[in-house]
Formats: sequence, structure tokens, C-alpha cells
Amino acid sequence: MTATQHSARIDAGTGTAVHEPRPAPDRIAWDGLPRHTPVSDLMTRQVVTVGPRTDYATLVAAVREHHHDLLPVVDAEGRVMGLVAASDLLAKLALTALPPRGIRFETRQVRALRRKGAGVVAGELMTAPAWTVTAGTSAADAARVALRHRIHHLPVTDDQHRLVGMVCLCDLLGAVRRDDAEIRSEVLYLAVATDSGTDRATLRVDCDHGRILLDARTARRSQAATLLDRVRAVEGVVDVADTLRWDIDDLL
Repeated sequence: MTATQHSARIDAGTGTAVHEPRPAPDRIAWDGLPRHTPVSDLMTRQVVTVGPRTDYATLVAAVREHHHDLLPVVDAEGRVMGLVAASDLLAKLALTALPPRGIRFETRQVRALRRKGAGVVAGELMTAPAWTVTAGTSAADAARVALRHRIHHLPVTDDQHRLVGMVCLCDLLGAVRRDDAEIRSEVLYLAVATDSGTDRATLRVDCDHGRILLDARTARRSQAATLLDRVRAVEGVVDVADTLRWDIDDLL
């Protein structure tokens, strides 16, 4: 049986095929450390930018012409100053639906809308400062930044804070689109690391659509716990089911 083949048995009760975990090969083929996809592999390099003095009409035209709902605002050296979103531009349109200013009390949201709608150039309309990442930032770290701050796009900058690209949430999902065989190879690599304490003779790993089935015996319980943490952190792993065992329980 090769490393890419699946073994299966027929369940007597249901008559359906049940995939069995495959034994680990004697030699683990892997080209290095666990993969951490950098933003540079996923980002868009051709980005439409505007300056802080770009007027409202030009901003609207740029959004409509290039079908981008976000425009980075950069200075003369290409450093990111902020971001103008389509929603920032729509504030001026929404402003026309508000009642006259005669009302003495207005909500915070309405006051914010009036301030945004009064802007006429990019520097007045943009959200600043912008959350950014570098080309070397891992996709996982970029995803953490985007989710923490509830943003869909991140400017990618160099060490001088100059814009070199943009990455969006859809781009970041590229890091978890991996072949099962590739994911399994990385899990096997982790499972036979020198500090894993794994008995190779007991090691079984299977991967089906990113779902890992892991069976092994380790020298210590703490090593099994560490191995599980490492496997769950592998890009593309959706879930881990394990039947790990150990010789010594050192977590009592």
C-alpha cells in the first residue's frame, strides 16, 4: 500500500465503507519545518491607491471603475495613511436622508454620519490609522488581526510602511486549501519529531478533507498533549480525532 492509498472495511451493520487509518511509513517525506504561509504568497500586488487630497468625485469614480470597495490612501513616499471604503463615500448619500439639524438631540451614530458625510477629500473621509501587515506576516497572524478588528482587507507594507500589496479575507483562505496527502505528511513529520516521544510502531495517521485521525503511543502524557496542539495548528486541519496513549502520566 502506498502513502496515497486509502484502506477501508465494510461495516457489517450499515453496509457502508469505513476508512481505516493508514500506518505511518518508515520514512517520512517532508521538506522542512511545518508550513506557515506568508502573506506574500496570497496578497494582491497591483493596488489602486489615492492621495490624501484626492477629491470625492475622483474617489467615487475610482471605486466604480476598478470595482474595489477599499482604496488605500498613501503619501508622496507611498506610506499608508489610511483607508477610504465605499461605505465612507456612501455617507454623503445617506446624509441626504437625515432630517434637518433642528433636532436638539441626535444619536452618536447620526453625529458620526454627519461628520463623515461632510468630508470632501480622501484625508477627511479615510479611516486612520490603518491596520497593516507585512509580506512576511503569516496568514494565521494576518487572519487574527483581521478578525480582532473586524476588517476585511489589510494593506501589506514593507519595513518603511510603504504599500506593497493588499490581502483580503478571501485571499487568506488560500492558506487552508491543501491536499489531504500534504496535510498528512506534515502531521507525520510532527509526530516523529525527536521531542514527540512517539513510538513509530504504534503511529497511525489518516486525513479526509482536512479531518485528522491520529493514533499513537507516546512516552509521556505531556508529549501527547503537545502533539495534539501541534497537529491542530497545522494549516488545513479542520478537526482532530485521536486515540493517543502514553506510558507515563506526568500531568497528574
